[in-house]
Order: sequence, then structure tokens, then C-alpha cells
Amino acid sequence: MTTTTSPASTTDASGPASPSGSASSSGPVNPAEGSSCAALSSAQILHAVHRLLPLVREDAAEAEATRRLTPRVHAALRAAGAYQVGFSRRHGGPEMPLLQQTEMVELVATADAGTAWNLAVLAATGFYAERLGEQAFAELYPTLDRPTCGSFHPKGRALAVEGGYRVSGTWSFGSGIRSAELIVGGAQVHHADGNPLLREDGSVLTLGLWLPVQQVRLHDDWQVVGLRASSSESYSVQDVFVPAGHTFDRFYAPRADADPLIKHVDLPFYSMAGICIGIAQHAVDLTSEHLLARARSGREPGERTLALLGEAATSVRAARALVLHGVREIDEAIFSPGQLPAESVMARGDAPLATELARTVLDRCADVLGSAAIHEATGFEKLTRDLVGVSAHASSWRSRWIDVARTHLAEKGRAA
Repeated sequence: MTTTTSPASTTDASGPASPSGSASSSGPVNPAEGSSCAALSSAQILHAVHRLLPLVREDAAEAEATRRLTPRVHAALRAAGAYQVGFSRRHGGPEMPLLQQTEMVELVATADAGTAWNLAVLAATGFYAERLGEQAFAELYPTLDRPTCGSFHPKGRALAVEGGYRVSGTWSFGSGIRSAELIVGGAQVHHADGNPLLREDGSVLTLGLWLPVQQVRLHDDWQVVGLRASSSESYSVQDVFVPAGHTFDRFYAPRADADPLIKHVDLPFYSMAGICIGIAQHAVDLTSEHLLARARSGREPGERTLALLGEAATSVRAARALVLHGVREIDEAIFSPGQLPAESVMARGDAPLATELARTVLDRCADVLGSAAIHEATGFEKLTRDLVGVSAHASSWRSRWIDVARTHLAEKGRAA
């Protein structure tokens, strides 16, 4: 089924409308009223998100069933400032380091992975918005509280015309789109004669374009095994106009003089590693509660059971230490003026290995739970399905280790 969006807030020549309205299946825009939360610090946002965990747990089943954030969780995350973490201090944002962003995403994933996936995507709003020129930024983000989603696969087509581009395309995996206020689509640029516009390196210029939300069509195709609440459905536009200023170069070169969170094109994706850690921690917590309940009825766990749980808990700590060490190294570089992270720092295989460790955790916990692991009432089967969903994302692919190996060998070769 395909639906046409009916956003509650759009930008036109007269300026942006005030956000209003409630959740609706007819479109992606469901902003909360009175949700402006300027000048929040990273610590304040983390504290506020931590306080939301009971609500996230309470609404997890509804989010799973409706395949999107519930209205009250979405409103609470907005009020907490969670969608503003990628904005620079220059624009009044918290400019939250990647370490704390990853911790925030993991925290929510311990309650519900689908909600955490929405958060990771919508929290990347500032990473893209900060690529805009000042005029376009003011037009599209009169407040930082405009959660934005987008996809670059498969790439659409942008035909260069006077003042901008005529854009057509269908994009998959538009995570968070039912809760987003603005939508970006990636497209390759072509001249009026149909020839592609090439960059200096010979590749076709790919832009991220802020699409006119009222002309975006959503495709109700998110029927999946795991991460059902992420609303990662497809969307499309046909021959819509996008002003030239409402775009950014998707594959821009790293810039040492840029604001920290936009020094490198790949920075928005590192916090997603927190989701598999959160799932693994959730599994350990659930299994621990199961064993404690059995102990209260006089059935103490044996040594084999304790060893399995101990291995699972240790694997969670190992995954967390690995991922947080990696993003801490990136933070040290990007928050140092005039410095870029080394290629060896950026080419990391931490997320795939953390995902492998999370699989180990779920395997050991399933062994402890026995037949209880397969019952929906236990909640464990949802963790298994959600981890499958996480594993399907490119950030968790084992092929990430290819770049790690190439970088490692290049460094060894230079040192020889």
C-alpha cells in the first residue's frame, strides 16, 4: 500500500508552520507541541533519556505492533532534546560527543531496540543539517527541534535546472520516517542533457536533498522479522523541485576546520553500535531476573548455569569496552581544533565484532532460559529478532573488516 504524506509542519515562502498534531498513519510528521528545548547540555539530555526508560518499556509492544514510535515516546524524546545532539554549539546545539551519543542509544536499546533505532537515526539530524549554508539552515531549521530522516539507497536522480534540481527516486529503509518532520533523499546529479555531473575524482556527484515533505509518498512495506518499531519503510518522489541551497554533498572530503561532528562524512553511524550492546544487556538482565525468580522458589542455579550467565555478562562488557574505546578515539581527534581522525581510527570493525559478541550473549542466555526462551511472554524471542534486524545494517556487516585489514597493512607497509 502507498500513502501520500500529510505533514503537520512544512516550510514555504512565508516561513515554517508551527509544529502541531498527533501521530497519524497518513504521514511522517508527528511533532509534539511545545517541545522546544534549546541550550540543553549533553549531561542533561542523557539524564532526561534515562528517566524515559520506563515509558519506553511500557510502550514497546505498541511500537512493535504499529511499526513506529508511539506518540508519547516520540514527544518525550523530543522534549528530552535527544534529536538535537548532532547540532553544533555554533547553532545552539549540545554538540554531544560520539561516546555519549553511543551511550544514549545503548541505554534506550536496553528497553527497546526498535525505539533505539529511531533515536539513532533521528539524533543524526544535526550531522546533515550542519552541512547547509546559513540561509538554508535558517529556512529549514528555525528551531533545532525538527527531527530529520533519510536514505541514500538506492540513489535517486537529480536533474540540474535553474535554481535547483528536479528530483525523482524511491528510497529503501527510511528509518524513523513516521516520526520525522523533514526527509532527505540521496540522488546522483545529471545535467540537462542527461549526462552525469562528475566530481574531480571521476565519480558522479551525489547530493543529499531535503525533499518537499508534502510530495513524499510513503510505501507501507516494513513487514519484517526484527526492529519492527523502526518504521524503516520505503518512500518516493516524482519530479519534485528542490532548491540548490537545500542540498549537501553526500561524499564530501574531510575538513579539519569544520565543526567537530561534521569533520568526516561517516561520523553519524558510529552510535548505532550501541543498539546491539543494549540488546545483549537486555538479554542478560532478563535472564538474571529469570534465575532470581527461580531461586526464590528454591531452585538455585547450578555451576554450569552460572558459568553461562557469567560468560554472557562478560561478553557484554567486552562489547561495550570495545565500542566505547573506538568512539572515544574518534572524539579525541574531532574535538581537537584543526585535527582529523587518522584513517586507522575511522576504519573500525568494532560494530561487527560487538554484534558477534551480542550473538554469543543471546546464545548463552537461551541456553540458561531453556524452553522459556521460545515463549513470547518471556520477551527473549523479540531480542533475537531485533538482533537479526541490527545485523542487516551495513555498519554491522563482517565486510567492514576488509577496510580494517587494508588500513592495517598500509600502516605496516609505511612503517617497514
